[in-house]
Amino acid sequence: MTHAHTPARPMLRMSAALLGSAAFAALLAAGPAAAAETHGQAGAKAAAAHLAAGKEDDPVVLEAPAINPRRVYVNDPAHFASLTQQYVIDGDTARVVGMTDSGFLPNPVVASDGSFFGQVSTTFERISRGKRTDYIEIFDPKTYKPTADIELPNAPRFLVGTYPWMTALTPNNKTLLFYQFSPSPAVGVVDLASKKFSRTISVPDCYHVFPVTDQTFFMHCRDGSLLKVAMGADGKDETAKTEVFRKENEYLINHPAYSPKNGRLVWPTYTGKIFQADLSSGEAKFLPAIEAFTDEEKKAGWAPGGWQQVAYHRGSDRIFLLGDQRAQWKHKAPSRFVFVIDAKTGKRVKKIEFGRDIDSVGVSQDAKPQLYALSTGEKTLFIYDPETGKETAAVNQLGHGPQVITTADM
Repeated sequence: MTHAHTPARPMLRMSAALLGSAAFAALLAAGPAAAAETHGQAGAKAAAAHLAAGKEDDPVVLEAPAINPRRVYVNDPAHFASLTQQYVIDGDTARVVGMTDSGFLPNPVVASDGSFFGQVSTTFERISRGKRTDYIEIFDPKTYKPTADIELPNAPRFLVGTYPWMTALTPNNKTLLFYQFSPSPAVGVVDLASKKFSRTISVPDCYHVFPVTDQTFFMHCRDGSLLKVAMGADGKDETAKTEVFRKENEYLINHPAYSPKNGRLVWPTYTGKIFQADLSSGEAKFLPAIEAFTDEEKKAGWAPGGWQQVAYHRGSDRIFLLGDQRAQWKHKAPSRFVFVIDAKTGKRVKKIEFGRDIDSVGVSQDAKPQLYALSTGEKTLFIYDPETGKETAAVNQLGHGPQVITTADM
């Protein structure tokens, strides 16, 4: 089944089910009996049985279940491929409930209330060459139909490995902010309500975007400070730098954790020193730094590692940091462990052993959260109970090289 689309844009793809209604009902009824098979294998078997029996098999496209904090978005940049995909997973059932196609190095976003999800993406006229188009797509989380398609002028996106917080939504979910690197550092402002690109805000040599209010956001600057940007209604923006909070040789990883709901920014270094800032007041309050590893562990080579190395759970005020024993400058290599740390006291709560290489970590924001561990190599999202450290489910066959986990800060 195909859907109308412009040549420059990847086609939206529905999950669920191009199985017939009767076949899909049989698949759901199979339940645990089909657990040993992949979803695709079980679905094909159910469809074949109904067709062989001569039963009615009218194709139907289903809607996704109601949104909750355990909706997980897994982005697959496919090792820098020109055409990529994002998988949407229901954490409760460990099933892929939908997927969207996208272009080169997309940056995913999810509304804080789960009311929509989207991506800032890039396509080329001839797949990997020709005229470049940067654009924003917004999707309905139940039907997966696009509700907005906004083209960005002059191809402004920063095309870099898919880093969270290079694109962000303001707390009211009405404005999207994206980072521009060339010809000079800037932040693009897009009005999602009117579905239009608004303007560009020039900034110093600063990166990442952390919205605090609907008109204010922070960025991290090369000199070790944060930059506060206040967007003026008349286009007259104000910027101010905070104190320098880290030393020049304290190298921050590229993927901090941030909760717009309570303004907590969690940012580890290559060695496991964790800087935190409370941005909730609209000003940056730097909290005491935490050391994730003891001096003895550091001497033994313990350090953070992976692609998306840290997650933060707002309700429990806990940090989840991927770590393993590794050589220096191997901070992008996967880890076999996650360290759970009390963000207030800095004390280690526990160490969970995955027993496999994990590249990215995430956590749902409900009272009894799920811990998400993504293996790029296995193309699988593993789901854990963070209290027991036990694996509860896994979702495999997630594209070519899935790397980024996104959840709603509900």
